[in-house]
Amino acid sequence: MIFIGLAGYLVPIPSLIWAWVRWFKSKPRFVSPAWRSVLAFSGLILVSGIGLFVVLVFFYANGLPEPAKYALAVTSSRFGFIASALALLLSLVGKGPVCAPVALASFGLGSFWVIALAMY
Repeated sequence: MIFIGLAGYLVPIPSLIWAWVRWFKSKPRFVSPAWRSVLAFSGLILVSGIGLFVVLVFFYANGLPEPAKYALAVTSSRFGFIASALALLLSLVGKGPVCAPVALASFGLGSFWVIALAMY
């Protein structure tokens, strides 16, 4: 459980930064076969959206009363975990320089959602 907790809190942000830096520094960005490069970029977009979703849920949930906060935590954890699993799948099937950091970020965010649900 400690490993999952550390992965959920320490891995996502550096991995996202690493992924975007690798994306902007890579030339060409879409290599053959193009569909695999598109999958890798889609994983990057999805995992970035999940990271933004974490921040939005955190700020929105603080203003809610306790029963609504619990319902939001459970619903957002389910959505976040499923989206993280999809981003991990996209990064594993995709091809390009962002696959490794996207896989790490999606694993870290999936771990974050598991810990968030377990701690609530």
